[in-house]
Amino acid sequence: MAKAEFNPSDDRFTRGIIRRKVKQLMGRAGFTQQDREDLEQDLFVRVLQSLPKFDPDQAHRNKFITTVVERYVANILRNKRAAKRDHQGRISLNVMIEITEEGPTELAQTIGEREHDARLGRHRRGEDELVQLAVDVADVMSTLPDSWQTLLELRKTLTMQAIADEMGVPRTTLNDWMRRIRQRFEKAGMRDYLES
Repeated sequence: MAKAEFNPSDDRFTRGIIRRKVKQLMGRAGFTQQDREDLEQDLFVRVLQSLPKFDPDQAHRNKFITTVVERYVANILRNKRAAKRDHQGRISLNVMIEITEEGPTELAQTIGEREHDARLGRHRRGEDELVQLAVDVADVMSTLPDSWQTLLELRKTLTMQAIADEMGVPRTTLNDWMRRIRQRFEKAGMRDYLES
């Protein structure tokens, strides 16, 4: 396919890597779900702008796109971290403020869980939802082969390489099992739990 014909937004690989990278940014460097669409669009634009530099004799198009996306994400994180180091207009949460007749209190004491979670880009589930999630996960896990259940238990504390060594199974096989486990959870209607 000629460069002029290629449209990154129509390409399954490009859409997939952009979504994965943006998902990895959620909750990091102050990014929230509200930023997801803008970040995805920025990455599509970056890929589109970079395409004239693509040389099929140098590398496969997917490798080129991966490099463009990863570099841009690294730059986004670097710039966000640099902005965080600029302390102008920011105050410590340890500063004392007057808000009640009882006297001064630390600013940190005035911030609730909701604000704290919003700052970190996360959403806490309620107690009932957590109990139901545990029941649902246990139900799905009980239908999995023993080797898959072992993989999931070990994954709580070990890396995939450590699990491969312990179980004596190639990492590629473990990755395939994880993909198939994810499919089982999705079929069981638990896709929302997998996304968060």
